[in-house]
Amino acid sequence: MTAVAPAAPGTPAPRLKIFRWRAIGPLLVLVVIGVILWFLFADTIARHETQKVGTQALGAKVEINDLHLDLRNGKVMIRGLTVASPHEAFRNLLQADELVADLDVVPLTEKKIIINRLAANGLRFGTPRTTDGRVAAKSGEGIAGRLLAETRAWASQFQVPALQLVSGKISIDSLDPRRLSTIPAAEALGARADSSQRAWKAAFDTLRIGPTLDSAAATLEKLRHARATDLAALNEARQAIERLKSAEQRVTTLERGVKSGVAGLQAGLAGLDSAKRRDYAFARSLLQLPSFDAPEIGKALFAPGSIKPFERVLYWTQLARRYMPPGLLPRATTGPQRVRRAGEDVRFPKDRALPRFLLRTAELSFLLHPTSAQPQRYAGKLTGLASDPALYGRPTVAGATGPQFTAGAMLNHVHYIPVDTAGVTVGGIPLPAFDVPGLPLRLDPGAGTTQLAFNLNGDTIHARFALRSANIRWARDSNLTKTTIGNLIWQVVSGISNLDLEARVSGALHNPDFAVRSNLDQAIATRVRAVFGQQLAAAEKLVRARVDSLVNDKVAPVRARATALQTEAQAQVAQQRARIDELQKSLEDQLRNLTRGIRLP
Repeated sequence: MTAVAPAAPGTPAPRLKIFRWRAIGPLLVLVVIGVILWFLFADTIARHETQKVGTQALGAKVEINDLHLDLRNGKVMIRGLTVASPHEAFRNLLQADELVADLDVVPLTEKKIIINRLAANGLRFGTPRTTDGRVAAKSGEGIAGRLLAETRAWASQFQVPALQLVSGKISIDSLDPRRLSTIPAAEALGARADSSQRAWKAAFDTLRIGPTLDSAAATLEKLRHARATDLAALNEARQAIERLKSAEQRVTTLERGVKSGVAGLQAGLAGLDSAKRRDYAFARSLLQLPSFDAPEIGKALFAPGSIKPFERVLYWTQLARRYMPPGLLPRATTGPQRVRRAGEDVRFPKDRALPRFLLRTAELSFLLHPTSAQPQRYAGKLTGLASDPALYGRPTVAGATGPQFTAGAMLNHVHYIPVDTAGVTVGGIPLPAFDVPGLPLRLDPGAGTTQLAFNLNGDTIHARFALRSANIRWARDSNLTKTTIGNLIWQVVSGISNLDLEARVSGALHNPDFAVRSNLDQAIATRVRAVFGQQLAAAEKLVRARVDSLVNDKVAPVRARATALQTEAQAQVAQQRARIDELQKSLEDQLRNLTRGIRLP
């Protein structure tokens, strides 16, 4: 054991050091520098990050003039917010003069943003911009880019041919016989008839009814000269009857096969008629004649324009489902930018925890007609916007009202089957003019009323878009009146000053039904059909004559052979059955006459 020497007298005792100033000094310097940098650059960093995240999430540029953080009081103030439209190149989705948010500061330590109240003032919608603000449409990357491509593909299935303006001589010389379906159908039916004929002939040969009938006829003749006591003749007659019954069963089996084959041939003949009708329709399409049915005219005129509202609402709904997944489902977000394999980050929410983002209440005030002398002011409210709706436990609800304006929406993603509903009615607002597809016409609806109702329950969609205006204006291209039909359509539509348009989408989201109706459909169809009725009748006659000349040489022999084969097979079966029935009845009658009054053992 080592002894510790006592301190020398007069030596001062060592002091206990609580602070290591050599380490604390640089740390304090770093803290001071950090605080200074925070006050100098926190707002700038937050503004850039907010723009970056918003642009990535929405698929369009998000621009902020000024952002100020006041974490001590739990407030964030944004001035000059501009969000570009992801669908239109030089159009803003919205602009806001000022946004003030009251934050819950404690969840920030868990990287969660909880906004208790948001006040948005001076919102404006659909304002023009000088640069293209679309990001997802140009890059096609990220969640927004993929959703934009998906909704465009969804909308493309509803495109219909534009109304064709035809003039000049009608000709169908380009019809290729190899593209007609009647000729291969006739060849297939001919092969089926030959096969049925061979099968029936083999079946008739295997019946071997001739010897049975000859034997029964001989027995009948013998029985006519027999006496009641001739037991051998009586037994032979009974055996002949049993053989005839057995032959009748074989004929019945063959008859069922013949009926089945005849039904197949009849179906083939009906198929020839259907194929010829399809060929008529195909040949008619080569003429490029316009369809003068009112529903088809409605689709040709207004389908491309009326599907756009559905496409855009579906885009925002699907975007909300990606960023607000239903139930406690994992959520994928675009990963950080890397040179290779940026990928996606997948976050798995935990039950009974705060959402990563929650906006409890937002009060909105916005303008319509912002550039007019008297802009109209509107107000709205939004509640329960959460990144994890199942954790929050309540759906997102939004509503707005104003002069001739009502809007509401509910995003219910609390359960595993999401239900999204929205509706808006806007009146007294000048609607944008649009070109009529297929015609050198431009329609300016003027100030009218627009209604949109949308419901997406899981993967089932029901939506309706309506447009009504009483002061529409038409503009035409000089080339319109150079054709007879173009001049006629101009005479019809130029006298119509009101527009009543309705479009509906319903059914499964991947393949819904689409219908368009307007008050112009019947007016144009009736007028054009009255003038071009004779020309259309002549074209139909020409189509039928051309198709008939190409297919009749193939169809007529096959039809005649199939018909004759049916008749022949049915006649043979009937003939054999009649002969069997006749002999059997004769034998039974003769046997009954001989044994009448005699008790046989």
